[in-house]
Parts: sequence; C-alpha cells; structure tokens
Amino acid sequence: MVRVPSRAAHKAEGGRKLAVIGGRLEDDNTAIYSEMHRLSGGRILIFPTASSVPEEVGDESAEVFRAHGFEVEIAPLHGKNAAARSSDPALIDQIGRFGSCYFTGGDQAKILQALAPGGVPSPALNAIRKAQKHGGLVAGSSAGAAMMSQPMLLGGTSLEAVIHGVTKDPDQPGLLVGDGLGFFPFGMVDQHFIKRGRLGRMVVAMTAAGQPLGFGIDENTALIVEGAAGKVVGEYGVMMIDLKHSRTDRRGRTFQDFGLSYLDDGDTIDLRRCSVFPGEGKRRVLMRDVAYRARVRSRRNAFGAYTLYDLMARLVLGDPRVYGEDRVEAFDARSGINVSVLLERISGETRCLIATPEAGLRMTALNFRATINSEVLSATRIADRMGRPARTYGMDPKAEARIVFLGSSPLNSAKEMLDQTFGLLGEGPVAVLAAASSEPRAVAREHVELLARYGIRGVDLGVSIDTVEFTAHDTEMLESIDTMSGILMCGGNQTRLVETLLHRGEESALLRAIARAHAKGVPLIAASGAASALSGVMIAGGSTYEALRYGVSSDVGHQGLAIQEGVGLFAGGIVDQNLIGSKRLGRLVVACAEESERFGIGVFEDSAVIATSAGMHLQAVGRNGFILVEIDPMQLILQSDSFVANGVRLTVLGPGDSVDLRTGVVNRASPVTDVITGLLARLVSGLATEAGAAVGGQNSGIPGVAVRPGDAEGGTAWLDLECPRDDDD
Repeated sequence: MVRVPSRAAHKAEGGRKLAVIGGRLEDDNTAIYSEMHRLSGGRILIFPTASSVPEEVGDESAEVFRAHGFEVEIAPLHGKNAAARSSDPALIDQIGRFGSCYFTGGDQAKILQALAPGGVPSPALNAIRKAQKHGGLVAGSSAGAAMMSQPMLLGGTSLEAVIHGVTKDPDQPGLLVGDGLGFFPFGMVDQHFIKRGRLGRMVVAMTAAGQPLGFGIDENTALIVEGAAGKVVGEYGVMMIDLKHSRTDRRGRTFQDFGLSYLDDGDTIDLRRCSVFPGEGKRRVLMRDVAYRARVRSRRNAFGAYTLYDLMARLVLGDPRVYGEDRVEAFDARSGINVSVLLERISGETRCLIATPEAGLRMTALNFRATINSEVLSATRIADRMGRPARTYGMDPKAEARIVFLGSSPLNSAKEMLDQTFGLLGEGPVAVLAAASSEPRAVAREHVELLARYGIRGVDLGVSIDTVEFTAHDTEMLESIDTMSGILMCGGNQTRLVETLLHRGEESALLRAIARAHAKGVPLIAASGAASALSGVMIAGGSTYEALRYGVSSDVGHQGLAIQEGVGLFAGGIVDQNLIGSKRLGRLVVACAEESERFGIGVFEDSAVIATSAGMHLQAVGRNGFILVEIDPMQLILQSDSFVANGVRLTVLGPGDSVDLRTGVVNRASPVTDVITGLLARLVSGLATEAGAAVGGQNSGIPGVAVRPGDAEGGTAWLDLECPRDDDD
C-alpha cells in the first residue's frame, strides 16, 4: 500500500490550492492540465502579466487551456498601466467570477509591480487571495511560479551567485532577490531548476533570506499543493533543499552539509513536516541494480543542465560500499574562482528508490548531503583546470600514438579517406569492434570484408554490450589485442559503445586492453558514432535546433542536446561527426559552451582527423577535412533565459592541414581554397536556417547570428550566437 500525506495535511493552510510549475509547460502535458482542471473546476483566468508580449502569450495560453476542456478568460492586467488597472472593478469582478487564476512566464518583477505596486497589495491581489480562501486555485509557470514564494528570486545564475553573492544592482554580476507574493508559504521557490543548474543560486538566496527550505521545480513539471500536501507531477521532478543544519563561512562562498533530496513524478510530501512518500511502483535499489562503482570521469559543468541530476542518479545506482560520494565543478574564467559541489550518501539516512518503466529510469533520492565550496585558483591550477588530460587507464601512450576519427562510416566513404586511413596500419591483423551497432556480428563482418579488399586481415573481437562481462576471462582474446596493427571501432550508437567499454560505470577488461595497446602505439580508428564516444564529454543525441532552443538534456528521450560521459581516451575536446549533411555545427558549439570545453572537433563526411601528442596535434585527411570550434569562456552567458556565446572561433582545416591545440597555430598544407571558404559559409548559414526550419521556416529560434571575417585567407570566422530559451514569455 502506497502511503500519502494525511487528510489533515490536505486540510491544513485552509486547504489552499496551488500549481507551482517549473516553466516550459508543454501543451500535451495532460497530467498537469488535468490536475489544474480538477482543482479549479475547469474554469481559469489567465494573467499574461509577466510576458513581454502579453496579448500573444495570453491568446496562446487560452487556446491550450481550452483544448484541455477549460472555460477561459484573459485578465487585462499587463503593460505600462498594469498597476492602475489592478484597481479596476471589472477586473475585480472577473477574478471573483472565475475564482482560479494562472500566471504565465516572463519577468516575475512585472507581476509584483502590477499586483503590489510600491509593496502595497492592490484590490486585484486582495481579490485573488479572497478567491483562494474560497477554494480557488492559484497556478503559475516559470515567473508565475517564482512569484509565489516570499522572498522571491529575480535573476542571476548559480555561478554568479556563489562568487558574487546577492546584489541590488541588476547591471552587476550576482543574485537579485526581492519581495514575492507568498502564495507558497513552505519555503523559497525556483523554477527551470535542474535544467538550468540553479542549486547554487537557490542556496545563496535561502542563506541571505534566512529561509531553511527551498523547492526547485524543473521544467514541464509541477508541484501540486492542496493544503500542506504536495504532489510532484510531470516530466522530471523537484529538488528539495534543507539548510537547517548547514554551515556557511564568513565570505559566503562555502555552504557545508545541507540536505538535498529529489522528488519524482508521483511522489507526495507533507510540506509541514517535509515527510516524503514515494510514488507507486518505487522500490529499494538492489545489488542487481548497481551500475556504478567509480566516480564520474568527465568534467561536467556543475551548474550545467542536468549535471547534478545525473550525478545523483549515479549515486542512486552506485554501490554504497565503495562509491558513496562524488563531486562536480564549475570554473569562472573572469575571476579565476573554481566552485565545487560535493554530493554524499549518509549511512542510515539516505534513501534511494527506483522504478524502471519502459520510458526509462525513475528515481526518488532522499536525504543526501551536499556542500558547495569555492576557491581562487593559482595560475598553475587555472592552467590545469582549463586542460583536460586524457584518461589513459594507467597506461600513458607514446606521443606518436594515433587516434583516427572518421567523419562517416568507412563502408560508404570516399576512397581517398580510406587509402590514407588504412595506410596508417601495419602489416598485422586489425581488430574490429562493432559494439556500437545493434547488429554487431553483421556489421563486423562487413568491415572485415572491407579490410580484406585493402589486403588487410580483419579480426572480429566478437564483443558486444551483452558479452563484455565475459571477456574479462578470455585472456587469449585480450592478449591478442596487443599484437594487432590497429583497432577499428565501427560506427553506430555511441552510448552503446561507451556502456560496453565502461561497463556498469567501470572500465572493462576490454577497455584496459585497448588502452594498453594504444599506449604501445597501436592506432585506434573510430568511425562515425564511435568517434564521439572517445572524448571525455560525449554528444549522445539531439539536433542543432534542439541544442540552441532547449540546451542540454539529461538523455536522448527528452528535448535538447543529450550530453553523457565518454570513454575519455581523447582529451583534445568534444568530437562530432557527419557534420555537413546532418548540420551539426550548432550542437557542437552548444556542447562545448555548456560543458566548458575549449575545443570542438567536427569531422566532415569522407574525411578523417589524425590525433597525436595525447590529442593535442590534429591533422586533416580525406576529401573535406574538419572544422575546429574554439570557445571564448569570457564571452559566454549560460544558465539564463538566453544562451549567448560570442567570439566563437571557427576554423576549417582542409586535407593536409594541421593544428597544435596547445598553441593554436594552424599549419596549412596549401593556400585556402574556395572549397574551404565555401564549406565555412555553408556551415554558418546552415546553423541559422536549421533552427528556423524546425519552426515552419521562421527563424524564431535564433534572433541574431553574427559572423565576422577571419584570417586573410578566409578559412576562419568568428561567430556570435544568441538564442532565447524561455518558452513561457
């Protein structure tokens, strides 16, 4: 029997009804709209007050509510005269007739200015409170959720908040906090919480305001409140922060030992006692569920999209005997301050429950302990922080050891690429690993046949995600890898390859054997999807449009750019492939910016990149070459309502060209051709049109794309990108 909050909890607080929605409420989220319909009796008054385009947003919202069976009207409370209109008897009557209201997203300060001008409750606000006392629902998304707590978060990112603290000047870096309307009396509220990495700003705001409890609600997710009983409904969940026993240093940069819990869709909570009741189908994590026994290997941005959610999921599915804590970091290039977030399981207190429906893992994670710490790094440590050493698994490769990335499958690539790639191989056999494929035997056979046409003997290792556990005992096969003249990793699903080599979160015997052979000089050739898998941070899915419009997602099942941990044998940057035909420049730029990677390597079809010197020297071969993306961390604005990446350097390297990533020096084998300049122009213009094409031909995804000319030869350009990500305005 599933426990839920008591009847007394439902009747507490006068039986108040709230729907606190974390933003980006999708039109087809029937679960949330059904809850609002139930609580409002199917009648709702929409307040587009926070929006910069209130008429448009009001009409769109009304259309969606009507599609879900609501009787709807739009409150004319917006614009320059909103404060004056808040005393209009017609508006007061409208509020009374409907009894329930919904506030759209935008700027929460506009809601306060309209309903409580000068801090004085208006007649409209008093009417809303009166309607709520008589059983009406108060609902709001994004800004409409933020205004429900007292005090209220107004702006700022997590990194800014931890480094600069609270500010009263919106033109200065830091966290803005103001008065809210207090509809939600149980703690501070923040929205877009997990997607925009807002743990840091919530903790800073709660500390400054003396608020012991905070509730961070993610996108397309709601905390439904009846009395003092809460229920999580939606795509992801709610983070609950408990500062009652935390400690803070005098600088306000360290927040030690605070509580952190994650409540999932279907979980309920008694908000008076903070007692959580896991939803139906949740069970304890068993040893057979354990997937991780080692710390995260990739250096994800601590305040990046879903980084902390993913870290908590690792610990939920981790073996508590050997893996009970982990940390992630965020670095501010302007100040030289590095911020770390430590997450720990507490023996006897932390509770981890999961459900495994067809849609994927669902988890409830209760009573974790967290610490946020920041420190100023020395010049030496900054240089170390900006670099990402390869994960060699204890076997450092020779400088001449090569990793070769193929931009497309060798089965259908140009002959010049194959001639140059296979020319790197010695006279011995070549190991073929087709673990990225859903049909590994058939794909391996095709590659063995291809190698044979070049006079090379291919050997199918016969390893897939289903058999990798048993390879640890196949010493003959593992030892044979050392004798190979090359290792060819076939294309397919890069996630499948990573989960094979890093089986259950640990390096497999197969991966150690490959790393050992590579260290001795055996070249690794990674084709198509396998190329992406070898970097530390891996692009697992998502289009350019999704990356620019929605940012990073936790997995390929959700809108956005899916970022996951890669194998990490390559340290030069994030690798992407099939770049021209699939129009992937935009997603590569976003991946590098969001994950604090300086370089992105986009390999063109029918082309290859040969990496040596621990991934720091890259040479283009084949028909087209590759594009090098270089991010300027000083010109990024992340975790806000818009994605801004200015000063992104784009350099196309043609066949024979090379670059040293340590110095940034590009060596051209020959003068830049019209082919190279044409490719650069095509990629940049395609970036903008790709975003627009996804929304009916109108380029609403990217309001401004600026390109500045580069070097005199025309092979380089600088890109300025800006893209709004708040769908609620």
